[in-house]
Amino acid sequence: MTHFQKQKRSWYRSRRRYRSPLLSAGRVVKERSRIKIPWVWALKLAKVLPIFGVVYFVFFSKFFAIQDVIIEGNSYIPTETIAQQIPRGKNIFLFKISSAKINMMRQLPEIRDLAIYRGLPNAIKVVVLEREGRIAWETSGERFLVSSQGEVAKRVMVGESIDGMPLIIDKQNFPVQVGSVLTTASFVSFVSNVYDQMYGVVNLRPTYFEVDETTFDIILHTEAGYYIKFNTMRSSRKQLENLKKVLVEKGGEVHEYIDLRIDGWAYYK
Repeated sequence: MTHFQKQKRSWYRSRRRYRSPLLSAGRVVKERSRIKIPWVWALKLAKVLPIFGVVYFVFFSKFFAIQDVIIEGNSYIPTETIAQQIPRGKNIFLFKISSAKINMMRQLPEIRDLAIYRGLPNAIKVVVLEREGRIAWETSGERFLVSSQGEVAKRVMVGESIDGMPLIIDKQNFPVQVGSVLTTASFVSFVSNVYDQMYGVVNLRPTYFEVDETTFDIILHTEAGYYIKFNTMRSSRKQLENLKKVLVEKGGEVHEYIDLRIDGWAYYK
């Protein structure tokens, strides 16, 4: 046997004794495969992820959640009563202004109109226009403020002053709701004019008005102890001038009332 043959036989023997580490312990060990993402998909993913991040930040983070509510223009309605209508914590972009306005007008009939503004990042501003009170109306023991257009502006709370405002007492106790139309603008104007001008014309202070079955006729009680009947469909200035004539000519004979409702005539008792 040549030297070359001996080396070849030794190499085959050593090869039969060798065991691969992948086959050790009597089990097959597989190499982990690597997931290969195509570069095109990786590029698309890199473009989409920032968009998702922006969407989350704008619509779901607390940065744009409503925290501050600013109320302006209110005098009768408490600020917190209005502010409670705005959902604090809601995303400012998901807050629907039109729906909120409709709901607030329904819940707070004392408001004539309002506007809502977004203030980034987390503030809502509400500017309200209340129904202004021009006269006070009393019915069934409750008092209400009535606007110059004849709309019921608000309920007068116990202890709330109505000084400087004419008071009309409804002898029929007609039911009243805030936000409803109670009377006409011409009636409110007539009452206001008589109340404001009477002392300057006849040096007589009014105390309160009364209405019965209709607002066409109205009774004004005075500090002198007698009352005066007016026709609200006629000129207030003309009837005050007639009242002045009666008081100048027959003032000492008036003890109960003066009736000015018929044009050109005056009755007294």
